[in-house]
Amino acid sequence: MALQSWGFCDLSIRNNYELDKIHLIEKLGFNTVALNTLVEEPSDEPKKKKKKGETREKKDFIPLPLDIPEDVAKSTKLNILQRVTIEFSDSSVAHKLNQSDNLKKYDIVAVIPKTLQAFQYACGSMDIDVITFEPESRIPFKVGRKLYLQAVERGIFFELMYSPAIRDSTSRKNIISTAHAYHAVGKSRNIIVASGAENHMQVRDVHDVINLGFILGLNSNQSVEVVRDNARRLILKAKGRRCGKHYMTVDTCNEDSNKISDS
Repeated sequence: MALQSWGFCDLSIRNNYELDKIHLIEKLGFNTVALNTLVEEPSDEPKKKKKKGETREKKDFIPLPLDIPEDVAKSTKLNILQRVTIEFSDSSVAHKLNQSDNLKKYDIVAVIPKTLQAFQYACGSMDIDVITFEPESRIPFKVGRKLYLQAVERGIFFELMYSPAIRDSTSRKNIISTAHAYHAVGKSRNIIVASGAENHMQVRDVHDVINLGFILGLNSNQSVEVVRDNARRLILKAKGRRCGKHYMTVDTCNEDSNKISDS
């Protein structure tokens, strides 16, 4: 019986990251990464009027996951997951997500709520795994205790990204401010820390990320949890969201043995 080992995780690597260098993340102590595809909020441009007899092609709101070349997958022992992060301002996004076939092809679903209404909807109703914010600007509303704990109760995680802090002092202030807000309203429960890296120069050694926890208002145990235990719980919760409630999956390896992975 072989159990899937997720180990230390960086669950936000930008999909423009140079894939031929992804093996370098393994050397920094990580075991699992998620390639993140960002879906920006669509503009409200009016639709063109359909001509009589014309069939309109159904366009998926969500793009397909990034294709990982076989030689890249073979060059590393990293578990490589696919993640999508969707910006939205109100609950009307639900219809587009329900109509998307591509959304089902991602391992992790994250959202960036742009308004308080969107944040309320994400915490209370959306079938998602992660709530995150772009640190280049401050969160445009107050994160309240009730909504935070509601999200935690539903198994949703809150993400902090550190690579923008390396690039920009304003982002650094915003990240620290957000982290301390999470501590104040929810004692930093269900936090994950990821890089959000665009290249290998923006990823830090796993021990450096753990040490970063002190600045983010985390105690020593929480600093390890945000890159290992919480990340593992998030991955398993995401599996449950896709597969429904179940206890294990069984994959046949060969005629003599079965591989069982926890879910």
